[in-house]
Amino acid sequence: MVETGNPYRDNVSRLITWGHWFSFFNIILAMLIATRYLGSISWPSTTLGVTYLIISWIGHFSFLSFVTYLLTVFPLSFVLPREKPLRFISAIIATLAQVLLLIDTQVFQLFKFHLNGQVWQLLLDQAQTEEGSIWSIIFVAVPTIFLLQLLLSAYVWRKINKRKRRQYGNQVGLALLVCFMLTHLVNSWADATLYQAITMQRANFPLSYPMTARSFLAKHGWLDLEQYEKKAENQGSAEHRLLYPLRPLSVSAPAEHKNLLVVVVDSLRADMLNNINMPNLQRYADQHLNFANHMSGGNDDAMGMFSLFYGLPGHYYGDIRADKRPPVLFDEMLRQDYQFGLFGALEDAQQYQQSLLAGLRKQVFVSRQTDDTRLIGDWQQWLGTRTMDRPWFSLVYLSSPGDYQVPASLKGPFQPELTRFNPATAYRPENLQKLENRYKNSVFYTDQLLEQMLAQLQQQGLGEQTIVVITSNHGQEFNETQSNSWGYGSNYSPYQVQVPLVLAWPGIDSQPQEQASSHLDLVPTLMKGMLGVRNPPRDYSTGRSLFDTSPRNWLLAGDQNDFAIYQDNTITQFNKQGDFELLDRATYRPIKHGTPDMGAMIQVMNELNRFYRTP
Repeated sequence: MVETGNPYRDNVSRLITWGHWFSFFNIILAMLIATRYLGSISWPSTTLGVTYLIISWIGHFSFLSFVTYLLTVFPLSFVLPREKPLRFISAIIATLAQVLLLIDTQVFQLFKFHLNGQVWQLLLDQAQTEEGSIWSIIFVAVPTIFLLQLLLSAYVWRKINKRKRRQYGNQVGLALLVCFMLTHLVNSWADATLYQAITMQRANFPLSYPMTARSFLAKHGWLDLEQYEKKAENQGSAEHRLLYPLRPLSVSAPAEHKNLLVVVVDSLRADMLNNINMPNLQRYADQHLNFANHMSGGNDDAMGMFSLFYGLPGHYYGDIRADKRPPVLFDEMLRQDYQFGLFGALEDAQQYQQSLLAGLRKQVFVSRQTDDTRLIGDWQQWLGTRTMDRPWFSLVYLSSPGDYQVPASLKGPFQPELTRFNPATAYRPENLQKLENRYKNSVFYTDQLLEQMLAQLQQQGLGEQTIVVITSNHGQEFNETQSNSWGYGSNYSPYQVQVPLVLAWPGIDSQPQEQASSHLDLVPTLMKGMLGVRNPPRDYSTGRSLFDTSPRNWLLAGDQNDFAIYQDNTITQFNKQGDFELLDRATYRPIKHGTPDMGAMIQVMNELNRFYRTP
């Protein structure tokens, strides 16, 4: 180090040199702690993807560590140019930064998102409970890391005068800078070309905001945004990282197969199942199994159908579509030679072509009618002309309630009603009662169609050979939450998530079903009880058998980004970014100063990641 004769300048120069090397060793420490992220993520399957992961790991934590130095220790070197106080304060700052990083790795391992204000508050609330395992780690880590920082500080101070070390430091600094720049430049290329092995890594590390250049490229004519968006939509989410089912199925097929009829009524609220709105279905439910506390797995069409036939949370939906992976339920029915008859306007929806229908090679759609009366007529005709010596599965999708459809020939009992549904005027306060009556009349009409279907089964002598499932994809809200929410897909209140489930199972007598149940439970019930699958449900589903009456701590609804944990009195809503809110289940109002059940959140996060390949 060259002395200038100015004591202040010489001392500051020495402290800055020390600070650079102290920062370098903290970069190494941060990278070591950050290896916990590498053990918690799904690694890309390509060489380029893995190379990028390593480079971004080096570049990102080098950047974070050096920025921490620039914002704290570097200015302090000018304000407090005294060796021992500065080294002590720097050790405290470095300890706090490394402990925060360690906490974030623990949060990421548990929840797959990073620290934010809400998560930090949750950790503080849990500090005094048996679930405060993160704090146990902190109590051990803080003194250990602080002692290590003091030792590093002293070691670096003794070694800063060695010229070779300073020259080597320039080369190392340049290499770290190159890694950081490559992280952002390569991500810009991957984002523009939709190279998923790299773009899937964006949320791996905390405070990671890799650069994109779509707008710049489009502005200069190097990227067609319209084609880009179309390609992005068709591509799906992540590369092949699903492990579904977890293990090959072990099956002991029954000697005599039961038929399966699943009727999904679009937008049917749970409270519509009563003697006034749906007298026929209520009578049928009284004679069989009526699951009175049943939840859909989502609050829209895609998530409701996905959870019903896959038995998986909607979190997996994008990956299922990307892989075009059919449900194991459908695969096994095809293997056992079930004939399929599907009815409803589902085939033309791309979301189903890439998921539910992906494994169906033959023509299985008998009717695509949107008029439910004609649809039921087509179903009745198919039922009478099917191959008689094979078991059958039929899915019938009735859309009238969701479309507020009522035949002109039917004057419903609920009056006055909207004569025509116009979204521009239907939701005005003065039309609320008319809108609800229109919906109830469409439900009443659907109830008559269900009666025709059930009567047809009995007429053909199929009642004792057929499992019948009648449910809905999601509910329907009429702004009961006072949040200007109408229909579905806008929140996870019971009005949009709770639906009826009526199950007729030959050989099982009518009995009350008050236990909490979910769409996720149907697949395990059918796989074991109808198809003879011997695997535990955990091998292919998040749900459990509908006949399992043991208490359960939570039910889950959600999509690819937002989730809702239903418990006895609360709903915990959270997203992939780590934002969460605790609400009262009865009122759907936020609970002030309430604390989510961390144990339930950990269990849910495990379920949201259990069907991914481990690194």
